This record gives sequence, C-alpha cells and structure tokens, in this order.
Amino acid sequence: MSVSSGVLNETMRAAAGDEFRELLALVRQSGLLAKQPAYYSRKMLLNFVLLVSAFALIATFHNPWAELCNAAFLAFVFAQLGFVVHDAGHQEIFSGPTGNEVVGLIHANLLLGFSYSWWLHKHNLHHRSPNHVSADPDVDIPLFAFTKEQAAGKKGLARLTVRYQHFCFFPLSLLEAFVLKTDSIRFLIRNRVTHPIVEVSFLILHGCWFLGLLSLLLGWPHAILFALAQQAFFGLYLTLIFAPNHQGMPLLEGAAAVNFLREQVLTSRNVKKHLGIDYCTGGLSCQIEHHLFPTMPANRLRQVQKIVRAYCASHGIPYHETSLFQSFREVYQDLRKNSLMMSGNSKGNTVTNRRDL
Repeated sequence: MSVSSGVLNETMRAAAGDEFRELLALVRQSGLLAKQPAYYSRKMLLNFVLLVSAFALIATFHNPWAELCNAAFLAFVFAQLGFVVHDAGHQEIFSGPTGNEVVGLIHANLLLGFSYSWWLHKHNLHHRSPNHVSADPDVDIPLFAFTKEQAAGKKGLARLTVRYQHFCFFPLSLLEAFVLKTDSIRFLIRNRVTHPIVEVSFLILHGCWFLGLLSLLLGWPHAILFALAQQAFFGLYLTLIFAPNHQGMPLLEGAAAVNFLREQVLTSRNVKKHLGIDYCTGGLSCQIEHHLFPTMPANRLRQVQKIVRAYCASHGIPYHETSLFQSFREVYQDLRKNSLMMSGNSKGNTVTNRRDL
C-alpha cells in the first residue's frame, strides 16, 4: 500500500485494520494463542538441570581450555534463561500478569543480573515500532549505523567503528552483556519502577551468588577471569540470535503506520525451520509470527507460521524466510552498505518510509 499524502483517510485506516483482524480471527479459531504452562514448566526444569550441570563441569575441570568451554556453555545456559525472561515479559507463560512478573524478576534480576523493568521498557518500544529509525532503540546503537544518515553523524571512535562495522559488529558484541548491566543500573537510578527494592536486592544477590559460587569453585583470580569470559560469550550469543531478526530488513520513519500487519511482517526476518536452531534461538527464529502475536507461547510459533505464510501469500505481502547462514550474510551486507567506507558510493535512500508499507 502506497500513500502519497501524510494524511490517512478513514477508509484506508479501516482497510489496514481489517487485514490484520482477518488473520487474527483465523489464529484465534486455531486455538494456538492458549497459554502453555506445562511447556514452560518443562523448559524451566530443563534450564535448572543445565545450570546445575554447568557448575558441576566448572567444579570438575580446571585446565584453561576446559574453563573456556565451560564459560561458553554457561553463556548458552544464560541465554536459555533469557528466553524465559523474554516470554514472561510478553505474558506468554501465564494468563495473569503476576505469575509472569515473578518469573521475569527471578530470571532477569536474580539469575542473569539485569533489570527486568529496563528490559520490558526497551523491548516494548521495539515491538511498538520495529525497525523505526527514531522510535526503535535497537536501531540506535552508538558504535554502529543502520542508515547513511546515522553514519554521516558519527564522530570520534564511533566514526571509526562505523567505517569498519561489517568487520567489528560481532567482535564488539562481546561487550553486549556488560552494556546490558550498565544500562539496567542507569535505568533503575533514573526511573521509577514498580518493585525497586526487589529489583535492586535481586541484582545484589545475583552478584553474590554468581561470583561467590565461582570463587568457591575456582578461587578469586580465576573466578573474575571466568566471569568476564562467560559474559563476553553471553553477549556474543545474544547478538547472534537477535541480529538476524530485523537487521537488514526495511527501516521505517514517520509518525503514522498505515498497516500493522505489513509493518510487522516486512520489517522481520524468519530463519528456516530446524529443530536445533529453533531451540537455540528460543523460538525467535519465527520472528514474523512473534511480532504479529507477541503473547503466543514460543512452542506454537511454527504451527501458526503455516497460517501466516498462507495469508501473506494470498494478500500479496512479501514474507522473508531464509537459512541461518544467509541471514548472517544479509546482516553483514547491510552493515557494509551503511558503513562510512561505502557512503560515497551509495545511491538512493536506505530508509523505507512507513507510509509505503
């Protein structure tokens, strides 16, 4: 749908809403929006077993290479715990908000060491305006640029990293977990949250149990080095999971969305079905379906994909799904295109106005 004017008439707005309402009705009839507490109970039990196993391995093997592998494995386990935070924040686990909030606070603040409230705030902005140049915080990263305009405005160190961002994007993501913690603390200091005492107490307890347990098993010097390595792997893993979801897809600008369905579908990328990939990404390889139905339990996304893909095909809506390798290739190509090194050779605008969606 293309609109030449910034003013949207009521007929167009109604048509835009009807397009999603038809799909929503089909999905509701399928019953796939129903909560899955048994699935999440099994998932959390498995995560607990993995967490205990990770520390058992740390206690057993002490040579440097084994400790590095253990740090990577614990980062993988932390990511699995992070997926529970994500799903709790989307109200995917329980019907009521209280149970989801309790699970989210325990997993985010106590187990992982970042603020649940901060994450909710940031992630809600992303879902409200995915890939929007000025409204999506995931498109505003100081050391990187996703449009030529962003690249042109970088100065100092950021100008250097943007120039070679297609090479340094993933290496610099080793710092991501540390950034999450810093942003969490800054958010809690500057903003009023629902449970400030609980959040701060859980963050302190996280530092106590995590570093305390590591020091007990490894001794303080090794514990600090292990924690730094584990957090670096954790940040890299998160970036490998989240970058393919939207990066390199159309960017949006403007104030009014013509069509929620097209806005969500066209800015998202799916990774082809693979049991291992789906598990390792927490189901977020079905990013299109997740954005259309953010409260749907993760284990139902592949099932609803059949409905969504068929509906998009019948309405002429491009539906982008590719392999994991190709998704990384597209991310790399987008970073390279928007680097300062290539800015002089760019033709055309890299930003797709949301009115053209």
